[in-house]
Amino acid sequence: MSNETLDLFELFNTNRESEEDGVWVELNAKTGFKIRAFNAKAVSDLREKLMKPYQTMVRAGLSIPDEKNEEIGLKVISGAVLADWKGVTVDEQDVIFSSDAAYTLLKKLPKLANFIASNAMESQNFRDELQGENAGN
Repeated sequence: MSNETLDLFELFNTNRESEEDGVWVELNAKTGFKIRAFNAKAVSDLREKLMKPYQTMVRAGLSIPDEKNEEIGLKVISGAVLADWKGVTVDEQDVIFSSDAAYTLLKKLPKLANFIASNAMESQNFRDELQGENAGN
């Protein structure tokens, strides 16, 4: 283990505009996902809206049923974390991005939902020096 000190701002500082607008995460030259940070306003606003019907239950110390919790999570990812996509096909047909299309796809492909969520939490995706690399996408 190194005895050197680390500049935490150098490691974890992010570009707020990138977090809010999203950055492209490319799978290959034709397929990619535009992903917002989990702390983006659009994400927290949608999460708050979807959780509102369950506030009384949560305040009372009760748990939201697992299937409802999963549904809310997928709706947050499909409706706010995921801002756009390109090159997505199903059965050789192009799929135009919409929150509904994303929800349907993520429900069938939970590993894709995990991929998007993990990229939304990865601070390095939203760092200042990455802004220029992702600007053309």
